Amino acid sequence: RDVLKRYKKEFKNGAITIANHVLMWDYLCVLKAIRPHIQYHPGWKTNFEGSNAFFIRWVGGIPIPTGNLKAMGKFQQAIGEVLKNDQWLHFFPEGSMWFYYPDIRPLKKAVFKYAVRYDKPVIPITMSFRPRKGIWKLFGKNPFVDLHIGEPLFPDKTLSAGDAIDKLHKEAYHVMQVMNGINPGDPTYNTDQNIETYQKTM
Repeated sequence: RDVLKRYKKEFKNGAITIANHVLMWDYLCVLKAIRPHIQYHPGWKTNFEGSNAFFIRWVGGIPIPTGNLKAMGKFQQAIGEVLKNDQWLHFFPEGSMWFYYPDIRPLKKAVFKYAVRYDKPVIPITMSFRPRKGIWKLFGKNPFVDLHIGEPLFPDKTLSAGDAIDKLHKEAYHVMQVMNGINPGDPTYNTDQNIETYQKTM
């Protein structure tokens, strides 16, 4: 949380946070980490049709429409309004949840298009795991979770929009891996954004 205090001035016009998606309610962990900031987050339409729909909307959920161009236009408008109004927006750029997965999966590039288009800093957040030890083994089998807040990444205004998006995308993926202790040269360090290739090499 020291990062949030140190860059308070840079975040006064809003920010985009990103995180790996590894727990059912990891978004609540993100909300607690960045408090008192209240933010919005897009989620797949199916998440808004179940028993948790009301709660997901209550914590700022914006449904991502599928197969409807008019609805997609409304979605893009909603995202734009959030960022234009200097509010915070959260993405899980991996696009899906894998329970307790230790590595960072490929990130969808659309997230970084918004950062460049609306000139917003990107705050990388990761969740990593450590085993239960001692008496804590008696209270469950799942590992403990540590949440890390990284240094913000800023769009490079000296580049074209496309190049700035590519640069931000690559920087974020590298930084999130390093935040979780996955460094260049490690067996699980990845630079490939093809999910099919990624799954075969893990």
